[in-house]
Amino acid sequence: MTEYDTILVPTDGSEGALAAADHAVGLAERYDATVHVLAVVDVDEVALTTPTDVNVGDLKSTLRASAQSNVDEIVSRAERADRPTEEAILVGVPHRAIVDYVEDEGIDLIVMGTHGRTGVRRVLLGSVAERVVRTSPSPVMTIRPDADAAE
Repeated sequence: MTEYDTILVPTDGSEGALAAADHAVGLAERYDATVHVLAVVDVDEVALTTPTDVNVGDLKSTLRASAQSNVDEIVSRAERADRPTEEAILVGVPHRAIVDYVEDEGIDLIVMGTHGRTGVRRVLLGSVAERVVRTSPSPVMTIRPDADAAE
């Protein structure tokens, strides 16, 4: 039987990430695993959407605070289930940062949400979850935001 000692939940604060967190915490309880929570500040998205007159220092502070809030929410869920946690906030391209973290930390399983991005944004930017599935050395479980509603 497969054992999972470390389970990673990448988060962007979305409904999908929170649904994935609930699944990850349940698995962590079952396998007595540590929950790692990772937020990645997406440098590509920031570069595409930031007006040139914005103070970069203020923007970095705002993005870091938002990422920390997203991480704190999932850490809180894991701690309520009495699961040990590790947390990290990285700056970079999300799928690359996630895979690098998996390799650096020896993560056994990734549980991540899907966004259902469609249209031009999906074609241009792709799906972080898809890219992680294709490049991760560890298994990846993807959770739809509405997965609980289907049960």
